[in-house]
Amino acid sequence: MSERGEEWRGRYGGLAMGVNAARRLWWMIGSESGSARRWRGEKEKEKRMGGVVAGVGLGSVGFAGMSSRRVAGMWSALLLIGLSLVMILNNVSLIGQHVEGSVRESGDAANLLRSEIGKRVKVMVLPEVGRKVLNPHPCDGYTVPPPPADPKRTGPRPCPVCYLDEEGALSQLPVEGKYDSPVLKRLSFMSDPAAAKRPSSGAPGSAFGGYPSLEERAASFDVREEMKVHCGFVKGPTPGLGTGYDIDEENREAMLACRGVVVASAIFGNYDQLQQPKNITDESKRSVCFFMFVDEETEASLNDYDNFKSSKQVGLWRVVVVHNLPYRDARRTGKIPKLLLHRLFPNVRFSIWVDGKLELVQDPYKILERFLWRTNETFAISQHYKRFDVFMEAEANKAAAKYNNKSIDSQIDFYKKEGLTPYSAAKLPITSDVPEGCVIIRIPPGSISEARLVACCKF
Repeated sequence: MSERGEEWRGRYGGLAMGVNAARRLWWMIGSESGSARRWRGEKEKEKRMGGVVAGVGLGSVGFAGMSSRRVAGMWSALLLIGLSLVMILNNVSLIGQHVEGSVRESGDAANLLRSEIGKRVKVMVLPEVGRKVLNPHPCDGYTVPPPPADPKRTGPRPCPVCYLDEEGALSQLPVEGKYDSPVLKRLSFMSDPAAAKRPSSGAPGSAFGGYPSLEERAASFDVREEMKVHCGFVKGPTPGLGTGYDIDEENREAMLACRGVVVASAIFGNYDQLQQPKNITDESKRSVCFFMFVDEETEASLNDYDNFKSSKQVGLWRVVVVHNLPYRDARRTGKIPKLLLHRLFPNVRFSIWVDGKLELVQDPYKILERFLWRTNETFAISQHYKRFDVFMEAEANKAAAKYNNKSIDSQIDFYKKEGLTPYSAAKLPITSDVPEGCVIIRIPPGSISEARLVACCKF
């Protein structure tokens, strides 16, 4: 037998023993075709001999009249099954290690692995709170003051927002299951090494995201009860493990152990200065996960922070160094955690993405209450502060030399063929065609919702 076969037999031999014991029990008291006929023959023989065997204390449960040989054999079989069950239960954690790679993202897998992971890393969960109805809501009737009249200032401007205090925000925490989709019930993701291979010369796509056809892309927008879509990480079932955008085991386990709220950001190419969150409450420090994804170049710039080399922590941020980046362009790599947080954090209930160029200056629970819970939304994204039209945004990107101009023109031509028109007031209540996306607040996979599907399609 191969070495791997010996390993499986040693670890899970109890399962085979249990099956064999069950088969032996079935032979003793089971099918009419074999054992039952033999038992009936023995019974007739006993009657002819005038002997009747009483099933000591077992008559009420159907064992009266069995021979002593059969009773003894039955108890032996039950004993074997019991011992086998003990062996199986003792090996549950080992079974979990074997199936971990293929079932990480399912709820059942999360339950199976939770106890083992919880022994190694801290499991972060939502706080227990007293929910209450706010009627009227303290922010009802709040109006945003006009921006300062400064024609010379064309960049972002202060935007006053009505937030609740900590206690009020936590009291609005939704019950689990509130955001279940009425249509989409099962969403799975393409995971096949063959999908990472370009099917033909010039086919659009990438080895990381796959090469879906236009028909497959179009089908992704048709919401159905059960769907399977391309959503990055196509090389394997476990995001970050041999899929590109690779993450070490300790950090992957910490990401699985995040089961409440995650605040995430990223800096690639040492492009931005790491910003520390401000005005964070003690409750958020206890229960919210703060993850900062960086590449090796950015990691080197963080070594000056106290204890970073040993703790891999900068203030509230847990710094995760990503290896085997799937794209040469840091902007494209940054889109992975930005849009695919639900792949990296399959167990969280709420997520907040903040671009590396921004500083988080408000508590996560207050942000969630304002932009999701207050109006029962599942997805909120910041719009561009200046431009509202896709065609104007394309020209601005070309002027800034952010991407290859030819690829931008090709993308715009595709949008035109799909029917996109310039933005105008006729599109109201849609206020913009250009989400800037520096802040994304959503409900990922904790409850099945279209928010995951939207992110996959956008990616």
